[in-house]
Amino acid sequence: MIPYGKKITLLATAIVLLLVSCGKQQESKEPATETPAYTDSLVIELAGFDGKSVLDVTEQNHTVAYTKSAMGAFVKAIDSVENGGGYWWLFVVNDSIAQIACDKYVTADGDKITWYFRKQ
Repeated sequence: MIPYGKKITLLATAIVLLLVSCGKQQESKEPATETPAYTDSLVIELAGFDGKSVLDVTEQNHTVAYTKSAMGAFVKAIDSVENGGGYWWLFVVNDSIAQIACDKYVTADGDKITWYFRKQ
């Protein structure tokens, strides 16, 4: 004989399992995206110069605060707009995200440099 308290527990468990297994899953009608949505608060566009780094080009027209490490310069602020609140400065050259620091990326005439103040 099963005690009354255990009967109630078994019955409740069976009901929960039944409801979960019979629940209808909603399918998303939107296509899956591989890249997350970004929010760009500010965008700065610059032109590259032969032999100048992205940092050098940026500093010609903007005030840049950064820290240096063995990996290179990490931009903390451009024109007093500081990283924070989930937003960070990110640079792109010729529509490709760079894989090295801005002081190590040497540009050429005609390169398109874009800085994004981006939230992911």
